[in-house]
Amino acid sequence: MQLPIPGQSEALLRAIRVSQAVNRVRQMPTVFVANPLLAVFIALSYWERADHLSLVVFVAVMVVLWTPAALSWRRLRKLPRPVDVSPRNEMRALIFSAIAGTLWAIAAWVLYPVGGTEEKAMLVMMMSGLCAGSVAFFSSSPVASMLFFLPLMCALMVQVVRYDTAAQPVLPTAVGVFTLCAMLFTRTSWFQFVESVRILVERDEALKAARANRSELETTLAQMQDLAMVDQLTGLKNRRAFFDDAEPSISASRRRGQPVTVAVIDLDHFKSINDTYGHAVGDVVLREAARRIDESSREEHVVGRFGGEEFVMLLPFTTAQQALNAIERVRKEMSREPIVVPDGPTLTLTMSAGIAPLEQEMPITVAIDHADKAMYRAKNLGRDRVEVFGV
Repeated sequence: MQLPIPGQSEALLRAIRVSQAVNRVRQMPTVFVANPLLAVFIALSYWERADHLSLVVFVAVMVVLWTPAALSWRRLRKLPRPVDVSPRNEMRALIFSAIAGTLWAIAAWVLYPVGGTEEKAMLVMMMSGLCAGSVAFFSSSPVASMLFFLPLMCALMVQVVRYDTAAQPVLPTAVGVFTLCAMLFTRTSWFQFVESVRILVERDEALKAARANRSELETTLAQMQDLAMVDQLTGLKNRRAFFDDAEPSISASRRRGQPVTVAVIDLDHFKSINDTYGHAVGDVVLREAARRIDESSREEHVVGRFGGEEFVMLLPFTTAQQALNAIERVRKEMSREPIVVPDGPTLTLTMSAGIAPLEQEMPITVAIDHADKAMYRAKNLGRDRVEVFGV
């Protein structure tokens, strides 16, 4: 039982089964700790309102149900990644999820009517948390996820409609919207998972074919390395290559006690260029913008494209004021001459940028986030300007 698999093949199906099994093993610790703990929390919250024996039995059943999961995780966590997994493995996961979901549905059905306002609100939040958690934990097994959360959310919806529609009409709507969103996210996560596995399968198949000829293998590996480090549209470093090259520069600056600054650059009104003239013109604009940024920067600067129209620059041995002067030069160069698109429009391009110092012991991702906030401030102040974080 499975959601649709676009372009399925035997190799893809086998890789999906293996990835699903591996992901479940990785997710087991959180799942088998969270479910019994939530059961204990709910039992304590309803202790004064529900039958004590029923609550104890509910918690005990949850502990017993999830104990095999804990034992399986302990047995499987150190084993090597399998090369194939039986389809029955997924069926066992579906049955287990359905049983767990049914138990939670029974709990929701029985406990909701006897609770007060606070207990009911707590139960809705706990069930919604279980629903969201199943989407995240079982993103590679969407049917298992739905068999877990749909019974409990449906039971909760019926009880909310029966008992609280008049007093709190927003509750049924909230539960329904949350359930619908969970189903949509489940489907989206599934297709993203399949696409990720497909990429791995295609990579493995390409490597197997390349091994038939040593020179072809060397060429393929070189191309894969280039693809992994270079943004193919602009020729700048991609996100991975940027971080790889940034670390040595940061370390060298810090060893000498020199400042380091980060800048985030975003092209102004780029979306309107794509919408008006098409993505082909947008690609020309991106390549020319990248060329101007690269040529306006110094050799020691690390420049990368993070996606879309956003570029990031690391400026070692540079204070925030010096970085401001450097990025101002880039900004002026960006709009100095119009971009002439062959057989297309002539466009004047501007940019907004944010600058942030990279303090001692601060992760570079934090400095990039600060620079990004400064860049958005530049956008809000009218664009075509450079702002410094914290100033």
